[in-house]
Amino acid sequence: MLAFDQATHDSDNDQQQLLLLDPTARLEPLLQSVLIPTDGFRLQACASTEDIEKKLSSGALLLCYTNDKPALQNLIKRVQLAHPGMPIIVFNDHLAEADPSLLIRQPLIDQLSLKKLDRDLLLRSLRYAQCTRRSQDALAQLKITDPLTGVGNRQYFYQALVNELHEKQQLALITVDFDSFSRFNNEFGHDAGDEVVLELSRRLRSFGETRHISRIGSDEFAFILPVEEADVIEHRTKGLLGELIAALMPAYNIGDGEKTLSCSIGVAYSPQHSSEFDTLIKQSGLARTRAKQKGGLSYAIYDTRLDRSENEDITLEPELWRALQNEEFVLYYQPRIDLRTGCITGAEALIRWEHPVHGLIPPDSFIPACEKSGLIVPIGYWVIQRAGRDMKLIREAGLHGHIGVNLSFRQFQDTYLARTIERLIEQFDIDTSMLEFELTETALFSDEMHVKECIKTLSAHGIAFSLDDFGTGYSSFSLLQKLPITTLKIDKSFIAGVPGNPDDEEIVRAIVTLAHNLQKSVIAEGVETKNQLEFLIKQDCDQVQGYFFSPPVSLDVFLKMLGTNQLQSG
Repeated sequence: MLAFDQATHDSDNDQQQLLLLDPTARLEPLLQSVLIPTDGFRLQACASTEDIEKKLSSGALLLCYTNDKPALQNLIKRVQLAHPGMPIIVFNDHLAEADPSLLIRQPLIDQLSLKKLDRDLLLRSLRYAQCTRRSQDALAQLKITDPLTGVGNRQYFYQALVNELHEKQQLALITVDFDSFSRFNNEFGHDAGDEVVLELSRRLRSFGETRHISRIGSDEFAFILPVEEADVIEHRTKGLLGELIAALMPAYNIGDGEKTLSCSIGVAYSPQHSSEFDTLIKQSGLARTRAKQKGGLSYAIYDTRLDRSENEDITLEPELWRALQNEEFVLYYQPRIDLRTGCITGAEALIRWEHPVHGLIPPDSFIPACEKSGLIVPIGYWVIQRAGRDMKLIREAGLHGHIGVNLSFRQFQDTYLARTIERLIEQFDIDTSMLEFELTETALFSDEMHVKECIKTLSAHGIAFSLDDFGTGYSSFSLLQKLPITTLKIDKSFIAGVPGNPDDEEIVRAIVTLAHNLQKSVIAEGVETKNQLEFLIKQDCDQVQGYFFSPPVSLDVFLKMLGTNQLQSG
């Protein structure tokens, strides 16, 4: 639950729940005799680990007294997986029975000896656990909350949407943003921009029937309208949109005056349009783009006939299998430039479709269809195979740096991902010292345990990992220490604002400093101007890529660039 959703019912009279694992029924009477009602604790004993797990809630404290050490170890692992950061107090008959390794492996565990237990010691341990729980809750809250508005951030919304789609119920995904927000910021300043964004969030939060209101971009908000009844989703959505437009219509206070700002609204339905969250978000964005063309305060509902990003006359999905079988896909390479030497030090492999009729099609026009159909998985393996083949030629041309290949959220849903990549490496003799997988935050929190296992397995082969679009979410910070990520790629949305935008400048500085303090490299994406390049050089950024140096180019052109070290100006 986010802070803005939480009721203000907390008071000093609320009692902290204590769940006690006590198969012997010996500890409960002792604790009941020591604790008094004014201490603020409510004790509930359970005889089995199964009973504990059924009753355990995120706000509880767990107390354990059992001689079954293996069962206790398993319970601790499961509890801390389901409720990260939950403090646990383990009781032993004698201090000599305490397991010191628990304190090392699980720093949120306290151990008390019943032989030396008194009221002061018990209360001190419980109060400490309570404070620890609150601190952990506050940290967890910060990771999923937008600091300006108090609503959810992108990480929170993506996970919430995944969970909602998993329930397989009808829903409308609605996204809202201001029209010409960049122009507004340039005219009135970023402080005024923050004020109107904050006011927009307040207006959106007034709609009680919606869920998971979140800020997923600078001025972009998203939320979900769940619809349980069949065949009424469009009626319910249009009713809400009418109320929403009325709420967004009043002018916004700017200093001593007022200004009317128009918004555009995009809508996509699940499962009517898609059940894949990446695709659904893109569809809502495409609909919102069409709404902007209407002008004023407008909305649009996704329409497959009207909302293709490019090549609207192509029906993509029926052709994708044929394209894969006929090898119509091709890899382009965008160079990465080492800012210390000015030389090409690596590249990112980017897929294109050489359509026999419509020519070269960029990925934005067919990757969503691949995600939706599941073809992204075999196409992703094709990219790895082809990049591995191309790397032999690239190495012969003198480049020994990393070639980045993107791994998407959907690819990590393949349980055989690591095993299949290992087979490709062996079958096609891929040089893993040059191979780098670029991960997104979306992929990282899709299934953290599975992702960690995959990355651990592949990292053992010498494959490098980078985190793409860094800075656009909050999941990254908690995962940087857990995963063997060697490089952070600064999202191009921040590079677009430097120099000149103080907020973007500070974010870029912070990312570079953070990365270097953690012994990681930094690549800035989307570098298009000399001013941006000079700013990044001053911040000690390691590498850059972007149209200032070269757009993505074919393999042949890239090999010639390596031979002459001449970049293709964008």
